[in-house]
Amino acid sequence: MSDVPTTDAPFDPSLIRDPPPQPLFSVRRLVIVALLVGGFAFLLYSCHGAPDSGGGTGCSNAAVAAWDPCPGSRILRQAQVGVELRPGYDGRIAINGIQIPEDQMEGAIVPGTDAYSQLTPDERALGPRPNNKNLVKFQPGKGKAIETFNGQLSISITYWLEKDGPSAADSISYTVFTL
Repeated sequence: MSDVPTTDAPFDPSLIRDPPPQPLFSVRRLVIVALLVGGFAFLLYSCHGAPDSGGGTGCSNAAVAAWDPCPGSRILRQAQVGVELRPGYDGRIAINGIQIPEDQMEGAIVPGTDAYSQLTPDERALGPRPNNKNLVKFQPGKGKAIETFNGQLSISITYWLEKDGPSAADSISYTVFTL
């Protein structure tokens, strides 16, 4: 090999020193724990929403499987609102007194689209929401009955068992607030 001596001494593991002991409650550790607890509390609050503020029905109704969002919650201006009814129910939604056309509700299949052309004549006879009658939801947007939400929203859901029809309808109303 080479006759040049190396200046690197072999590594001596006995020179490794343990780091000095750290106090259990250092400022850094307390700040990290406080941030984690605060973040967790914020997450719980934002997922649960604000408590019902008198304008709603609470989050319980025999016909409703899921609220989107729960009464009294705060939402973004372009958020989807409404309910998922239990299977076998159908319904309509009105927001601040404005009846939302069924073809503007979430899940509607609009005539002239590829999805509409794939429906059977029996499915087309069921209306714009042949496969999801129990989803009674609306999301605002350009060209829709409501383009953006603002302030307090009074949401009214009219619902009925499909076998009984709209003549046997019942309704629930609740309020949500935009951020």
